[in-house]
Amino acid sequence: MAGKRLKVLHVEDDFADALLVQNAVCEAGDFDIAFTVARTLKEARRRLKSGIYDLVLLDLRLPDSLNPKETIGAVTALSGDIPVLVLSGSTRIDAEALPDGVKWLDKNEHFTVDGGGAPIHLAGFIRQTAMSHNVQAI
Repeated sequence: MAGKRLKVLHVEDDFADALLVQNAVCEAGDFDIAFTVARTLKEARRRLKSGIYDLVLLDLRLPDSLNPKETIGAVTALSGDIPVLVLSGSTRIDAEALPDGVKWLDKNEHFTVDGGGAPIHLAGFIRQTAMSHNVQAI
């Protein structure tokens, strides 16, 4: 599953969840995805202004932004052409806050799959979302 090295800004306030995502991607055998974690919306803003990323992996509810519409609005405004993939445990509740075209995964569904399917699916979906956006931009 390895390929082009991707730089992912993972906006996630729960340290354990951030590690879970990184471990899942490594378990899938994709070692070419580098994660930078931002634990608040403020930190995400700072990192998006100072760094170049291929994808933003976004939790909708953060300590300084509990309103999912505010969170997604702020991040999509700052991310520009960088694709945003929402990975949240509240996507079923907050689905109406997601603008058209934003891809999302529900943590509760994609980390509880039996048979080891979740890590490969997550790594593949991260890569697919980042790469499909890059292809469209050409």
